[in-house]
Amino acid sequence: MTASHYKLDNLCVIVDNNNLQIDGSIDKVMSPYPIDEKFKSFGFKVINIDGHNIEEIIKAFNTAKTIKGKPTAIIAKTTKGKGVSFMENQAGWHGKAPNEDEYKQAIKELKKLGK
Repeated sequence: MTASHYKLDNLCVIVDNNNLQIDGSIDKVMSPYPIDEKFKSFGFKVINIDGHNIEEIIKAFNTAKTIKGKPTAIIAKTTKGKGVSFMENQAGWHGKAPNEDEYKQAIKELKKLGK
Protein backbone atom coordinates (compact mmCIF):
# COMPACT_ATOMS: atom_id res chain seq x y z
CA MET A 1 0.00 0.00 0.00
CA THR A 2 2.89 2.35 0.74
CA ALA A 3 4.37 1.84 -2.73
CA SER A 4 1.07 2.74 -4.34
CA HIS A 5 0.40 5.61 -1.96
CA TYR A 6 3.72 7.23 -2.85
CA LYS A 7 3.25 6.42 -6.56
CA LEU A 8 6.52 4.49 -6.76
CA ASP A 9 6.46 3.93 -10.50
CA ASN A 10 10.15 3.04 -10.40
CA LEU A 11 9.37 -0.06 -8.31
CA CYS A 12 8.94 -3.39 -10.10
CA VAL A 13 8.22 -6.52 -8.04
CA ILE A 14 8.80 -9.91 -9.65
CA VAL A 15 6.99 -12.93 -8.25
CA ASP A 16 8.30 -16.37 -9.21
CA ASN A 17 5.04 -18.29 -9.13
CA ASN A 18 6.09 -21.94 -9.36
CA ASN A 19 3.16 -23.27 -7.28
CA LEU A 20 5.52 -24.59 -4.60
CA GLN A 21 6.58 -23.52 -1.13
CA ILE A 22 9.39 -24.95 0.97
CA ASP A 23 7.00 -27.50 2.53
CA GLY A 24 5.20 -28.55 -0.65
CA SER A 25 2.50 -27.54 -3.07
CA ILE A 26 0.90 -24.22 -2.19
CA ASP A 27 -2.59 -25.72 -2.35
CA LYS A 28 -1.58 -28.03 0.52
CA VAL A 29 0.49 -25.53 2.54
CA MET A 30 -0.85 -21.98 2.23
CA SER A 31 -2.23 -20.58 -1.00
CA PRO A 32 -1.39 -17.00 -1.93
CA TYR A 33 -3.95 -17.02 -4.74
CA PRO A 34 -5.14 -14.92 -6.41
CA ILE A 35 -1.70 -13.27 -6.39
CA ASP A 36 -2.48 -10.85 -9.22
CA GLU A 37 -5.70 -9.63 -7.61
CA LYS A 38 -3.94 -9.05 -4.30
CA PHE A 39 -1.32 -6.86 -5.95
CA LYS A 40 -4.05 -5.00 -7.86
CA SER A 41 -5.88 -4.33 -4.60
CA PHE A 42 -2.72 -2.67 -3.28
CA GLY A 43 -2.61 -0.37 -6.31
CA PHE A 44 -0.05 -2.19 -8.49
CA LYS A 45 -0.14 -2.54 -12.26
CA VAL A 46 0.02 -6.33 -12.73
CA ILE A 47 1.58 -8.15 -15.68
CA ASN A 48 1.19 -11.95 -15.87
CA ILE A 49 3.79 -13.80 -17.94
CA ASP A 50 5.32 -17.17 -18.71
CA GLY A 51 8.51 -16.90 -16.67
CA HIS A 52 10.33 -19.25 -19.05
CA ASN A 53 9.67 -17.11 -22.13
CA ILE A 54 12.43 -14.54 -22.56
CA GLU A 55 10.39 -12.47 -25.03
CA GLU A 56 7.57 -12.15 -22.48
CA ILE A 57 10.05 -11.24 -19.74
CA ILE A 58 11.62 -8.48 -21.85
CA LYS A 59 8.21 -7.18 -22.94
CA ALA A 60 7.03 -7.09 -19.30
CA PHE A 61 10.06 -5.06 -18.20
CA ASN A 62 9.62 -2.68 -21.12
CA THR A 63 5.96 -2.25 -20.24
CA ALA A 64 6.84 -1.68 -16.56
CA LYS A 65 9.13 1.20 -17.60
CA THR A 66 6.14 2.96 -19.17
CA ILE A 67 3.79 2.70 -16.17
CA LYS A 68 3.40 6.05 -14.44
CA GLY A 69 2.00 6.81 -11.00
CA LYS A 70 1.97 3.27 -9.61
CA PRO A 71 4.32 0.34 -8.95
CA THR A 72 4.35 -2.76 -11.15
CA ALA A 73 4.20 -6.45 -10.22
CA ILE A 74 5.29 -9.04 -12.77
CA ILE A 75 3.83 -12.44 -11.93
CA ALA A 76 6.02 -15.04 -13.66
CA LYS A 77 4.47 -18.50 -13.91
CA THR A 78 7.37 -20.95 -13.77
CA THR A 79 8.24 -24.59 -13.19
CA LYS A 80 10.67 -25.14 -10.33
CA GLY A 81 13.84 -26.82 -11.57
CA LYS A 82 12.68 -26.73 -15.19
CA GLY A 83 14.85 -28.86 -17.43
CA VAL A 84 16.47 -30.94 -14.68
CA SER A 85 14.69 -34.30 -14.36
CA PHE A 86 15.18 -34.87 -10.64
CA MET A 87 14.53 -31.23 -9.65
CA GLU A 88 11.50 -30.35 -11.77
CA ASN A 89 8.42 -29.59 -9.63
CA GLN A 90 10.14 -30.83 -6.48
CA ALA A 91 9.61 -28.59 -3.44
CA GLY A 92 12.55 -30.22 -1.66
CA TRP A 93 14.93 -28.19 -3.82
CA HIS A 94 13.97 -24.92 -2.10
CA GLY A 95 17.09 -23.93 -0.17
CA LYS A 96 19.04 -27.08 -1.03
CA ALA A 97 22.16 -27.24 -3.17
CA PRO A 98 22.90 -30.25 -5.35
CA ASN A 99 25.82 -32.48 -4.48
CA GLU A 100 28.65 -32.96 -6.99
CA ASP A 101 26.98 -35.84 -8.86
CA GLU A 102 23.60 -34.06 -8.97
CA TYR A 103 25.30 -30.90 -10.20
CA LYS A 104 27.00 -32.79 -13.04
CA GLN A 105 23.73 -34.47 -14.05
CA ALA A 106 21.85 -31.15 -13.96
CA ILE A 107 24.45 -29.42 -16.14
CA LYS A 108 24.41 -32.32 -18.59
CA GLU A 109 20.60 -32.19 -18.88
CA LEU A 110 20.55 -28.40 -19.27
CA LYS A 111 23.23 -28.51 -21.96
CA LYS A 112 21.08 -30.99 -23.91
CA LEU A 113 18.32 -28.37 -23.82
CA GLY A 114 20.71 -25.71 -25.09
CA LYS A 115 20.52 -23.64 -21.90
